[in-house]
Amino acid sequence: MALDKELREIGIRTSEAKRLEEEGKIDEAVELLTQLSQELRELADRANTSSLRGVLMQRSLEYANNATQLKRSHLTPEAEAESLADQEGRGEVQLLRGPQVVQQLLRMLQSAQYRVLILTHQLHGIDLVDPEEQKPVVNLLTLLKELHEAGVKIRIITTPPALIQGVERWKQADALRTLENEGVEFRLCSHLHFNGILVDDSGVWRGTAPLTDRGLGGLDDMVEYSTSQWVRGLYLDIFRNRWEQSDLTCSQCFEKTCLSKFKAEDPRRSIEKSD
Repeated sequence: MALDKELREIGIRTSEAKRLEEEGKIDEAVELLTQLSQELRELADRANTSSLRGVLMQRSLEYANNATQLKRSHLTPEAEAESLADQEGRGEVQLLRGPQVVQQLLRMLQSAQYRVLILTHQLHGIDLVDPEEQKPVVNLLTLLKELHEAGVKIRIITTPPALIQGVERWKQADALRTLENEGVEFRLCSHLHFNGILVDDSGVWRGTAPLTDRGLGGLDDMVEYSTSQWVRGLYLDIFRNRWEQSDLTCSQCFEKTCLSKFKAEDPRRSIEKSD
């Protein structure tokens, strides 16, 4: 009942935002829409079903987008030109394909100052290759190790090797064994179907591409790079909740692989047993 009441109040205040827009009070309307987006996000965190949470998160995103579009539609010519320049390289959202996928990832990781948070379905020990140079630049695990040694906090959530099929299982286990030996923090999750990276608080790299040779090849996957404050905050919340086992997905999980310690055993033995 409390949730219904809060949603009704949000509906009333949405009408208020529309009235402010019609009266030309654009800044006030944008501020109210942004506030309502945040409140919907908070309601989503309290939702008792994953379907309701998804609906509320979608509405939160819609309000945030409406606020952004309203603000942009009333920009001065100078501000509009600056906004267009942002969209071409420094803007809130860029869609990456082909060589851009790995190039942006390299730029992000090599600029890391204090924190790298990674969610990925698979993480293999791969070489990051600059497509323009056509030669390996750095091994991904080596780069994470160097950042860790430099004092950058590295945290990774990825899939247990036992849940991955075929030779990919061996690669996943080898990569996790390397991370463990280097002291890099990681946790395992049985229900991870999301790939994203937050470096410092500068931007989020997220999409369908896992951190594998094929995923970073840019052939079959699309990645979004966003500097939006809303997206950065959302990703940080998702990561923290999953890391702390407090996400709704975690409450519905029975495997609890996140609570078990990674066993650095030869995964080929388990493959032979399962086959």
